Amino acid sequence: YEEIITSISYLPAISCTELIRIITYEQKKKGITFQAVAKEYMNFMKGEEREKSYKLYKIASERLVKYMKGDFPLIQLTPIHIQEFAKVLHEENLADTTIRIYLTLIKVILNYAGKMNYVSYSIHPFVLFKMPASNVRELDLSIDELKRIRDVRLLKPSLSMVRDIFMLTYYLGGINLRDLLVYDFKNKNDMRYVRHKTRNSKKGENEQIYSLVFRHINKVTELSGVKKKVTYYSARKTFAQHGYDLGIQIEKIEYCIGHSMKNNRPIFNYIKIMQEHADKVFRAVLDQL
Repeated sequence: YEEIITSISYLPAISCTELIRIITYEQKKKGITFQAVAKEYMNFMKGEEREKSYKLYKIASERLVKYMKGDFPLIQLTPIHIQEFAKVLHEENLADTTIRIYLTLIKVILNYAGKMNYVSYSIHPFVLFKMPASNVRELDLSIDELKRIRDVRLLKPSLSMVRDIFMLTYYLGGINLRDLLVYDFKNKNDMRYVRHKTRNSKKGENEQIYSLVFRHINKVTELSGVKKKVTYYSARKTFAQHGYDLGIQIEKIEYCIGHSMKNNRPIFNYIKIMQEHADKVFRAVLDQL
């Protein structure tokens, strides 16, 4: 109590009721547990229908609690705990990417707790920890490789459909499959849409399309003679790479592939990317084919 009263001694005189409220709040804050905060944060995921993210947060949280041998007050977490937890994950032969994801999500939960004033660390638990470097996925295709996929003769209608969807994705600047499947192309001379991140909303007929594309794109690649790992995401990455190889400004490429334009970047205080810029980018990229 003396510690709490001393910490608020700079405040003007307050009533006994208010003092008790502050003391009670401070005691609760010191005892709030990791699982309680993690559960509160993950409930937002459910509300926003971010099912995949929710599952990842749940797995990461459960692994930390297991390492700590049960739930624990947030204030007790130290940099040593995080270092040792990462070491345990490495000893379990988890990939660096998986470890980075788990620890990033735990850090997000701790930062959320700080913003909500549930905990105040004089030394943040992640102060000493360096996240494993992410592996850059070499999934883009050269112009020649993309042409091979475009021109390969496929006897199975299912493979032809997969190839056509893949190429259409490239032609449309790496559009997400979710956006492609719901877009109405009837009676339109141009295409405008707001990009949505892919979520676990693949139901009914669309679920079959997702399965078809993701399962058979490698078969299409193999038949085209391309000796490289290719995924559906390769269409998006390839479009961006081809634009960059042409010397097109990165900001214009971002606009074309639907990246959010961050207003806090100084360049956007001076320029405005418009549809006419996008049209020129698409024309320049597609003319290579």
